[in-house]
Amino acid sequence: MAKTHPHIDQPTDAQLAQVVATKPDAIAHTYLALHRLIVETVPDVKVSVDEHDGAIGYAARQWGYDGWGMGAVVPYSKWVNLQFIDGASLPDPHGLLQGAAKRVRHVKLFSAAEVAKRAPDLQALVKAAAALKV
Repeated sequence: MAKTHPHIDQPTDAQLAQVVATKPDAIAHTYLALHRLIVETVPDVKVSVDEHDGAIGYAARQWGYDGWGMGAVVPYSKWVNLQFIDGASLPDPHGLLQGAAKRVRHVKLFSAAEVAKRAPDLQALVKAAAALKV
């Protein structure tokens, strides 16, 4: 039987900071900035963070079989991915989305300043992803 990683549902900023405490500061700040952007954009979003790998899953109105939500924020050693489960279906007029999978697309972000600079475009993607899960 496979073991699952422990999760925290609706984590606080302090809990998220603890999850990425071993990451470089730039990664931790980017991760937290993306999280704040998402919860400000979709205030009723359901949030669950994997305490082992730091991946934050976001669900807007749907969680389960047809994908585990609208997207995720995933910290890596040199960047943070903003992943969208149905990213291939999202409008992307500024060409931010990367990837060639059938459904999933992501945006690589390297700093909190980049999150702030791209905030309107990122928020548009988040809103579009949330709308797909109505």
